[in-house]
Amino acid sequence: MKIHYRETEGGVEIVRCFGSDPEVELPGQIGGQPVIRAAAYAFSARKDREEEDVLVFVTEDAELFRGEEHLLAGEDVESVDFPDSMEEIGRYIFYGCRNLRELKFSGHLMEIGSGAFTGCRSLSRLSVRLDGGRRSCVPEILGDLWQRIDVTFQGEDGEARLVFPEHYEEAVENTPARILFTQHHGSGNNYRQCFYNKEMDWRKYDSLFYLAKAQDKVNVLSDLVFARLLYPVDLTREARCGYETWIREHAAQIAAYLTDTEDLDKLKEISARGLWSRESLGEAVEYAARAGKGEVLSLLMDERQRAFPGKEKKYEL
Repeated sequence: MKIHYRETEGGVEIVRCFGSDPEVELPGQIGGQPVIRAAAYAFSARKDREEEDVLVFVTEDAELFRGEEHLLAGEDVESVDFPDSMEEIGRYIFYGCRNLRELKFSGHLMEIGSGAFTGCRSLSRLSVRLDGGRRSCVPEILGDLWQRIDVTFQGEDGEARLVFPEHYEEAVENTPARILFTQHHGSGNNYRQCFYNKEMDWRKYDSLFYLAKAQDKVNVLSDLVFARLLYPVDLTREARCGYETWIREHAAQIAAYLTDTEDLDKLKEISARGLWSRESLGEAVEYAARAGKGEVLSLLMDERQRAFPGKEKKYEL
């Protein structure tokens, strides 16, 4: 990869990147100086003009892909991994990056320029390395995006995974009264308020599940619940019981979603926690048979025989 950069007070500012891999990993140092900033429009294809007063850094693997090298901007960027030294990213840095799916960064990144994620409709994952604290720029990023975002925090407390559902507003007209009012859909806006001084408020997050149950689909709820149960950072007993109760009450629907995605680990988790009823497990078996998911069907039939012994019905796939 070839990087255009500037030397600034305190460290290096990234201006542009050139290469062939849409999954960009930026170095932590250039010329012995820490990489601390990324300039405005650095990954956007909608920059008015290219800058000339830049230095050039070439990574060790650049020779292998010299013939395929091009500007990594706009639709050619799918993920970006910022180094732990990165402190600030400029305005409109990802403007128009419609294929950007994932960002990785550390808790040192605190300053986000205005309009940074304009047009980033595919961004769905954030991976945050928390080094020596719990603060991050996650709330600022979530505040700019309406779609569902899955966030992974890795820190001293262990690994935590959170689902922030989508949300959107709709203008609805009451014609007889000649009134236009705004209708909110999805619980995502509420979940985006679960931060205090840039730190995650885990209890507030868990307390909002009643809203998610009323506004979001089973697949989103299932992912949200299992993320908290399997990575239970600061998960209270009350919240755990609430999530498990929801699984028990909707086990058949959840199993249908997990069957479609062939997520055997989460199906095993339902069994390990003893959350099946005879009826829900029977429905899950029938669904897996109709869907032709042999491995899932075998798992569910074994669990039914273990949990509710009796004569087994045979299925042909």
